[in-house]
Amino acid sequence: MDKQTLLKKLFKQMNTKRAKDYTFASLFFIVFSIFVFFAIRPSLVTAFTLKKQEEDLSKVDASYEAVISRIVTIQSSMETYRDDLHLFSEAVPSSPNLNRLIRDIEDAAATSSVSIDKFSAGEVKLVDKSGTMLNSTPFTVEATASFENLLQSIEELYSQRRLKRINKFRISRSKADASDSASLKFQVEVEGYYL
Repeated sequence: MDKQTLLKKLFKQMNTKRAKDYTFASLFFIVFSIFVFFAIRPSLVTAFTLKKQEEDLSKVDASYEAVISRIVTIQSSMETYRDDLHLFSEAVPSSPNLNRLIRDIEDAAATSSVSIDKFSAGEVKLVDKSGTMLNSTPFTVEATASFENLLQSIEELYSQRRLKRINKFRISRSKADASDSASLKFQVEVEGYYL
């Protein structure tokens, strides 16, 4: 068989309805596959990417809403307590104000007839490197007073505006002075706070 007859047979079979249908179907699937790969696939990738971005943005939006609601709550609290904010700065000043703290302790002792025998201040950090929000400075006070005057002095100390805490409290009296009205010796460690 030569080439000419072979080509004629091939063209003759290609002109049949069945061959045309197979050729059309094959070409259609090839074109459709190319179309899906180059046209529809990028659209699907874009759609899924946009869906993922929408989910991420809705999470971010929810976190922003939570932060905004906290800010609104804090702002409304600030509005409520605006007139009393000066009390906070008096209770917890921005610097140690040691002279003010010592004067408060001395005033509490003088008001209740307590005689201070010894007064010592602890370590004061002038530069804070720890990063804590609330700092403190300790004081140790040794004094002599009756029990009633001692209680009155402590009540006076706590009624002042400056925030203070008593860490240690020790009361003693000598055995020679064993009467009810005998003076008591006491040692108090007071901690004053500042920002």
